[in-house]
Amino acid sequence: MNQHYGTTGIKHGLALLLIMALEDAQHQRPNLQYISSQATPPNISALTDAKWLRDLLPVVDPKVYEQVRTLLNGSIAVPGGLVDGQLFDDTAKNLSLILRGLSESYHARYATTAGDGLTLWDPSCYPHPSTWRMREAITALLA
Repeated sequence: MNQHYGTTGIKHGLALLLIMALEDAQHQRPNLQYISSQATPPNISALTDAKWLRDLLPVVDPKVYEQVRTLLNGSIAVPGGLVDGQLFDDTAKNLSLILRGLSESYHARYATTAGDGLTLWDPSCYPHPSTWRMREAITALLA
């Protein structure tokens, strides 16, 4: 593996983790099941898919997408543990919690009006009003 592809793999893998961290109103992560069930990213996307940032999946490197999907549906033992669908689910949940915590702690400390602050996650969660912020961050990783 060359250095460039290794860097691309890390960036695109992180982008997929952020996409999988999006939650619905019941705090479920529908993109985990979506990615695990789609052999390849969709060629086009409907507006409902854009809400979940699935329209960005075709930009993900196909080899990275395939690796992530394989691990979601299987497993591999690595030093320190097992990488499988459960680990992806736990990681997506933890990323969501961390981003929500950053958002709420920043807002509580620095906001002066209701619209101020680093609002990443809204308590209502569905869809995250921060989808545009997440889209911008994920797009930068996929660039």
